[in-house]
Amino acid sequence: MNVKVLALDYGTKRIGIASGDRGMGIAFPRDIVDNNPAVFDKIEKLCVDLDVKIVIIGLPLSVKEEYAENKVMKSLKVFVDMLKKRLNLLNIEIEYVDERFSSFEASSVTGKSGLSKKDKLDAHAAQVILQRYFDKFKA
Repeated sequence: MNVKVLALDYGTKRIGIASGDRGMGIAFPRDIVDNNPAVFDKIEKLCVDLDVKIVIIGLPLSVKEEYAENKVMKSLKVFVDMLKKRLNLLNIEIEYVDERFSSFEASSVTGKSGLSKKDKLDAHAAQVILQRYFDKFKA
């Protein structure tokens, strides 16, 4: 089934964005946006423009697969609560995917592609997160 999906690699300064179609099962890096109050308008517009049905958010679990209550997790919780208020009106689901080591994996991709690591790392980390989500549906 073709379902448009957006993935977010949340950071307190920047948010990486990737998109793809669950039916195709391929994730693409899309953009990096500053994490400020305008980010919600940008994400909402992108969801509408792309007809997104699901937003995937990378969950920064600890190495032991635990939900550690730290500064980033507290900030992420506030971010997701605000995002849910916006996306619920559009009937867009929010799901989580383990994001451990996604930036490390993304840095190996950006290094091989010749792209600037600084400029593209967060978008590629979002791509890794989204690809992990798609891989759950492969049989």
